[in-house]
Amino acid sequence: MKYFSVPSDFKKETIDKYDAFNEKFIGNRIIETYGQLSHSDLGSGRAGDHIPIVSKKNMAKYIDYSLKKKIKFNYTLNSTCLSNQEFSNRGALHLLKFIEELYEMGIDTMTVALPSLMELVKTSKYPIKIKASTVCHITNADKALSYKKLGVDRIVVDESANRDFGALKSIRNTFGDKVELIVNVICYKNCIYRMFHHNQMSHDISSNEKSVTYYSHRCMMKRCEKPSNLLRMNFIRPEDLQHYVGIGIRYFKLQGRQAVQNGDIVESVKRYILEDYKGNLLDLLNCFSQTNAFNVYLDNKKLKDFLLPFVKKIGFCTNDCNTCKYCEDFIKQCVDIDDTKRIHEAAQIFYENFDQYTANIKKLSKEIGDKSG
Repeated sequence: MKYFSVPSDFKKETIDKYDAFNEKFIGNRIIETYGQLSHSDLGSGRAGDHIPIVSKKNMAKYIDYSLKKKIKFNYTLNSTCLSNQEFSNRGALHLLKFIEELYEMGIDTMTVALPSLMELVKTSKYPIKIKASTVCHITNADKALSYKKLGVDRIVVDESANRDFGALKSIRNTFGDKVELIVNVICYKNCIYRMFHHNQMSHDISSNEKSVTYYSHRCMMKRCEKPSNLLRMNFIRPEDLQHYVGIGIRYFKLQGRQAVQNGDIVESVKRYILEDYKGNLLDLLNCFSQTNAFNVYLDNKKLKDFLLPFVKKIGFCTNDCNTCKYCEDFIKQCVDIDDTKRIHEAAQIFYENFDQYTANIKKLSKEIGDKSG
């Protein structure tokens, strides 16, 4: 049995489609959708202006309808920073009241990143299960065990470990069967901005303000640095789920709260349920949501054997990309190299020239220089 956690668009008709999937595709089950209120003073792993707009009233109606179809709703309160609210009596009380509201809506599972918030939830009077967020950076069995001792019911492994089958096996053996992997990963594996990006998004709470683009632009620029970096995003192809099921991992998550409004999350879920997809893998990873104008065609079927060395040889990836040429050689059979380089160069120029942060600091530096002169 494979279990799926998918981002919510807060539409009843989407729940109907998932319910139909659960009836039709034996051996697969969509167990939950996840998301959060668009207007809240408590942040999450997504900026406020990148998620579907939903009020408490409408979210409650959605949850009620979903539960009737036996699909739960997981509230994402996976901010990496709450500005120390949880450590003050006033802040802790505010959080407890919010948790009470969620529980009364029918929510009995939350995705959380902060250990302090996990303890607060577990010591409350509500029997809420906790899923440790991917932003907890769980990459080994020792970390997994620590979260298990905190009372966490399920963990989402850091995407950087998706191809480390030695680590995944030990995490599964240590934590138990409720180990979850994000499949449609679009982040560069060893991105230096990752944890800081999560923290920035945690502070981009209000959907009334445009989120900061500093990290998202640099993430894109890193992916476009060279064609082989496309393979250094730790995605899991639908066809490769079998390798993870083979080591006892049965829970899979599709990320994409930012894509459900303009993409096709239902089709993405279906492709992973069927474990088959013919087309541009980057479209699937982005949930068929057009994210920018710099589109490379990465043929999914030509990636058929890409994962095999990672599966067969523990420690195959040493994270020394400058020395290892595996991805650099493999990408040549999956994309048009010249076309990819052209597209990537255009992307680099665009993001360098239109980066808000760079433009602002250049302007400020000039103003200081003019005043000094």
